[in-house]
Formats: sequence, structure tokens, C-alpha cells
Amino acid sequence: MKKLLIMFTVVLLVKSHLYAQTDLPISKQNLTGLWQINSPRVGNGYAECFSFFGDGTFVYQYDPSDDTRVIIKLKGKYRLDKGGLYLTILSRIERVGGKILTGAGGTDEYLFVYDNDKMKQVPETAPKELDPLIITKVNMVNNKIDFYINNRHYYKVEADPNKIKNQ
Repeated sequence: MKKLLIMFTVVLLVKSHLYAQTDLPISKQNLTGLWQINSPRVGNGYAECFSFFGDGTFVYQYDPSDDTRVIIKLKGKYRLDKGGLYLTILSRIERVGGKILTGAGGTDEYLFVYDNDKMKQVPETAPKELDPLIITKVNMVNNKIDFYINNRHYYKVEADPNKIKNQ
């Protein structure tokens, strides 16, 4: 019985130690960079992603493969506080004009696409800080970092947030 109790205690200690390693707080320094959803690998472009800058600003880019999405990016400022990521949206990049066409089979991911649209930056009227997004399960292994934002898995794919052009 005594051996069982000792073994149980050791298992609990090891498990709590492992949990502590995978739920570390994220610092502004570690957050700075380019974070892609669901994969640490970059194909022919970035999927949905965040760019966090050291000056407290960010750019959120929706999945660029969606050719009919009107809002393309959100821009603003952020702050970290006790596991919360607080965002204030200052502007958005929208698609305006153009017309909707049938997507090209085999090359377009979606059935419909915009054609001849323009990008326009639209300032947010009366910007205010949004409810926090919750950062959990921070994992830092072999100089690679990943975490969850509101249960969505993000991987740091670049230390330099300027890797995406035209932010």
C-alpha cells in the first residue's frame, strides 16, 4: 500500500510539472512575431494569422484563400494581462467594388470569387477594448512556441512580424 501511495504521489508530481511546462505565461517579447492557425508549416502563403509587433500593435489576417470575404484584415493595438489578450480594433481592410464571378475550377478554392475589387482601409468609429481572448496551453520546446487563443491552436512561424507584405 505504501508503494502504491508513493507511486501515485510521483505520478501526480510529474504530471503537474509537465502541465506547468505547457501552460507558461506568454510575454510580449515571446508574443512578437507571426502566428499561424493550425499548422507550423507555411505552404504557398500564410493561413489565418496574427502579426504581433513589439510596439503593442497587431494585424489579424483572415484566411486569404476565401475570395468572397469582405473584411480581409483587422489592425489595432493589444495588451497582455494575466493570460488575457486584450485587443482594440483601430481599422479594417475591406474589399470594395468589383463583381462576383464563378471561381475557376481546379485553381480557386471557392465556387465564387471577387473580380476587379479594391482594398480600402476603414477606420473603426469609437474604438474600444474588446473582451479578452484567453491564451492557454503555451508550449515552448526547442525554440518553438505554440499556444491556444480561445481554444484555437496558433503556431509561431516567424519571429519577425513583418514577413507578410503590405500590412
